[in-house]
This record gives sequence, structure tokens and C-alpha cells, in this order.
Amino acid sequence: MLRVLLAADATVLLALGASFMAMPARIGLAFGFYGLAPMECYVIGLWGCALISLGVGCACAAGDPLRNVNWVRAGIVRGALECAFGFIVVGQHMIAWRQAALGTVIAGAIAVAYIALYPREAV
Repeated sequence: MLRVLLAADATVLLALGASFMAMPARIGLAFGFYGLAPMECYVIGLWGCALISLGVGCACAAGDPLRNVNWVRAGIVRGALECAFGFIVVGQHMIAWRQAALGTVIAGAIAVAYIALYPREAV
């Protein structure tokens, strides 16, 4: 199951990353951010680069998750941080819950799934 999770995570990260790079203004609109400045589109594109990098790492780790357990750890940290950040920015009224909900909930679910499937040594 861990291999499936890593492969699915990689697929989503690669697709999102490519979308963020190819059409940052449309990604902004999808999240409800209208009239983005060129600098904001640039930052979304840079975010896409980071997502692709993570996706490549997860894809490589999916082949042998036990040997690449640091990628599982990175998935836990990434999911937990993204989830926490979503709640923080909504709590500070920086964005609306409708803008943060999907990413926040999915990130939390990814972190929980990685924790549940984390490789444990046999006792």
C-alpha cells in the first residue's frame, strides 16, 4: 500500500507542478484568486517547480519505500505543514476556507496515510 500511496502522490504532485508552471494565472483563478500580478504568477510557477521535484522523489521512492524511507518522512512533514498552514491562514483571515479547504484536507489526509503506512521494523 505504501508503494501505491507514493506512486499516487507522485502522480498528483507531477500533474499539479506541471499545471502550476504552464498556467499559473488559471491555477490562481481555480483557487479563487483574481487579478494576480505577474510576480504572483511567477511564484505559483516556482511552486510548480518544487512540486515536480517532490513528485520525482516520490516516484523514485515508490520502487523501494523501505530503502527510501526519508521520502515517506518528507511526505508526512509536507502534509502536516500544508495542513497546519491552511488552518493558520484561514484563522488569520488571510484567505477564505473555501479557498483553502481542498488543499488543507487533502494534505492532512496524505500525512495521516503516510503515518499509517510508515514502515516499522518487525519486533
